[in-house]
Amino acid sequence: MTRVLIADDHGIVREGLRRLLEREAEIVVCGEAADGEDLLDQIGTHEPDVVILDISMPKLGGLETLERVRRRFPAVKAILLSVHGDPPLVQSAVALGADGYLLKNGPAADVIEAVRAVVKGGSFFSPPIAKEIVAQLRTPQRGGDPFSMLSGREREIVHLIADGLSAKEIAAALRISTKTVEAHRTSLMRKLGVRKATELVRYALRFGLVEP
Repeated sequence: MTRVLIADDHGIVREGLRRLLEREAEIVVCGEAADGEDLLDQIGTHEPDVVILDISMPKLGGLETLERVRRRFPAVKAILLSVHGDPPLVQSAVALGADGYLLKNGPAADVIEAVRAVVKGGSFFSPPIAKEIVAQLRTPQRGGDPFSMLSGREREIVHLIADGLSAKEIAAALRISTKTVEAHRTSLMRKLGVRKATELVRYALRFGLVEP
């Protein structure tokens, strides 16, 4: 029996995933979480084989949650779920150890296929994501991943800054304090060697961290 833990801040999404997964005789949903912190607590309690987590959640976003899952529960398989398939976001997820990445507008059957694949030690990415990954592998690298030195939360924040959000707007989107956002921004700018938000956006565009 494969034990799956679902994390998404939308109850309707969790319910839909539960019903979908439990149609399969070999899968049981052992718990649901509304945010990243709740997920981490429940992993220790329910001991799932697989976690399916939304990439945009309050308190701890999907990338930061994934980073902590990998550090604390390395044997647990992790599948990210998102409405976004931007290459830099996918690259970040893969770099942090995601076993799968599903687009929310993809077919429901992909969820079952992904769970079965990762439990067997493989991986599963929605076809558009897999196509992009193959394209990236065929393209010569430009010299190291500039995101590799950033934490999961810092990766999320740099995307939001590059999208033009203010510290207050980022805080509202991630449901954290503005001071916390500013602290993360200071840290990631120090790591990347930039001094202004405008320099950060230029850096992100230059290295392909966000789409122009």
